[in-house]
Amino acid sequence: MMSDPLQSKVVEYSSFITNTLQPKLQLAVNDREETEKEILEYAQLRNKLQLIETQSDGAADAKPINTLIDISHQTIYCNATISNPRTVYVHTGFGFHVEFTIEEAIAFIDKRIMFLQNDVLKHRVEVAMGIAGDVEKAIELLEEFKEADED
Repeated sequence: MMSDPLQSKVVEYSSFITNTLQPKLQLAVNDREETEKEILEYAQLRNKLQLIETQSDGAADAKPINTLIDISHQTIYCNATISNPRTVYVHTGFGFHVEFTIEEAIAFIDKRIMFLQNDVLKHRVEVAMGIAGDVEKAIELLEEFKEADED
């Protein structure tokens, strides 16, 4: 049977893991997944813009494009006509949308993806790995407490 001080430390560390470290780890993983999703969305947008650019072949009198537009998080779509497919509005962050030519948009998206991969995602992965390491250390400490009690 564990002594009272040892038992209180086991309860304290178990509570710390459950109430502090695991929620922090879940938030860090969610942040990482959100960044990965954003990278994927920008890559998909770049691919679509490259397709539009290829289809218009840089013509000054680009023809309108009929398409489906997502208006509700991939659950509701509507038909739309893009009257001027030479310019697009791209979400640049913090609720701002900027009008770009297709070439400018592709260049911006490439830079944005590089920033997200090399800075934001890298940092979020490091944070998640650090918290996961803390969880492992705390669990090892709990195991040591239990082994010490058995001795």
